[in-house]
Amino acid sequence: MPFVLRSLIRNVPARSLQARRKLSTASYTLTERQPSNSPIWIRAQPGSSLLQGIAPVDFQLYTNVLSVEEQNELLRFALKRLDEIRGVSRTIKKRRREALGRATAAGELANDVQSQFLLDDCYEFDEGHYDGVIHQYRESHVSAWPESARTLLSKAGVLMPGSPSLSSVQTHALHLASDGEILSHVDNVEASGKTILGISLGAARVLRLQPKESGNPNECVDILLESGSVYVQTESVRYNFAHSVPLEWQFRDRPLKPGQRMSIMIRDLYTGSRS
Repeated sequence: MPFVLRSLIRNVPARSLQARRKLSTASYTLTERQPSNSPIWIRAQPGSSLLQGIAPVDFQLYTNVLSVEEQNELLRFALKRLDEIRGVSRTIKKRRREALGRATAAGELANDVQSQFLLDDCYEFDEGHYDGVIHQYRESHVSAWPESARTLLSKAGVLMPGSPSLSSVQTHALHLASDGEILSHVDNVEASGKTILGISLGAARVLRLQPKESGNPNECVDILLESGSVYVQTESVRYNFAHSVPLEWQFRDRPLKPGQRMSIMIRDLYTGSRS
């Protein structure tokens, strides 16, 4: 286990230690050779130029970073905060009361991560982003986090280069509907710095990376983002690869269960240069 993850585990609050010990955290980088069970799938022929000029550590995926209890806590607050920032209409409030009433009467309330989401029609998702990249989503910058959530964000944040404090980064919540998707794009390099960290909560989805100027559009890297995982992209991957979250429910030969997901994004601040 990498040193940074050992240090991370030592800093887990006592109430989470038992859950943490049950997790098996692993890390993966962008190398051409991947084990057959890797959550990173290099979809290119051997000898391809797909990863040419890419430093493997410029994309790192860490699985099972957060326990189910920690995921639930962070997800509940993110959903609540989006409601507070965006507002909730009377129609949606009524739908939520009815949905919760039906679930309670049927004894269907559960404590798994996906069950923290209500039905899709209990949220007011935006059909399209202003630049046409994201569809069926809710999002907002979130600057005010309670102490318990800040602890979990800081735990993931130590995986960023330099382990910046929460006061020196931007945090962003992105809620995708079950039919939500993110089209291929490169983030505005002046909207944030050179590093992006993503915490995945909810349904597993595929993150697809493709070179901005690809000679073969069929070659790409597919990365399985399961709930509780954390990824970090920086430098060469940040600037030279476009990324997307396609509306597909399969990774390799494995079907994925459709559902909503929340991404908590942590970005360092833009300094005016890439150096």
